[in-house]
Amino acid sequence: MNPFANRINTGNNWVLPVSIFSLVLGFLMTLAWVTETNRSSRLSLIGAEQGDRVRTGSIDLEDAYAKASQEVTKLRADNTELENAVASQTNSTKLLNDNLQDAKVLAGLTPLEGPGIVVTLRDSRLPQEMPLGEKNIHDLDVLRVVNELWAAGAEAISVNGHRAAIGTSYRCVGPVINVDGIPISSPVEISAIGDSDTLLGALNLPLGVLAEIRSTDPGMVSLEKVTDMTVPAFTGSTTRRFAKVPKDAK
Repeated sequence: MNPFANRINTGNNWVLPVSIFSLVLGFLMTLAWVTETNRSSRLSLIGAEQGDRVRTGSIDLEDAYAKASQEVTKLRADNTELENAVASQTNSTKLLNDNLQDAKVLAGLTPLEGPGIVVTLRDSRLPQEMPLGEKNIHDLDVLRVVNELWAAGAEAISVNGHRAAIGTSYRCVGPVINVDGIPISSPVEISAIGDSDTLLGALNLPLGVLAEIRSTDPGMVSLEKVTDMTVPAFTGSTTRRFAKVPKDAK
């Protein structure tokens, strides 16, 4: 008779490995558990920037962008004051400064004010069932409206307070639209300085860009004439990595 037969066939072979696994798992959970007591000691093991992220839990991109934009605007305003101070010295430097300020206006680096229109695009709120993509405002809708306004003679455009300049990009990323990398969401407010009647007429053309959106839901579009508005300056990067002025053009 085999004296170990009963021990082998008891069906309790799982007890030892499960017990060992439970002990190891409990030990690892103890190491991973973060409490108010050990939080400060663990934060000292990582960098300052990552520590700030852990403490706050998230980074408010909108606040960071707003602060950076204010700083850019202030620096550019200070630069303009210096340019004007230099230009007041002689007629030649004044002429040079006038041309410089005109170039900055064309580049969108200066706030502008004047009459125009405000176009508001918003996601549909109709209760009836329709494909989700048709109920939402997309990057292509914003791009087409902006291009239509440029073609109608708009002299300055902003999208939710972000100045549209050369190279401004519009891209859907999940539930938001990125304008030059800055996320915005519905409603999208597009402000354009120019002749109000001309701009309205261009946008209200039959089979035009707004007619297509209205065919889904008229409430997705609203237009407003404005007698005086201010469009902010472009606050994005103006650094060129590859393009440069030819030597014979200087």
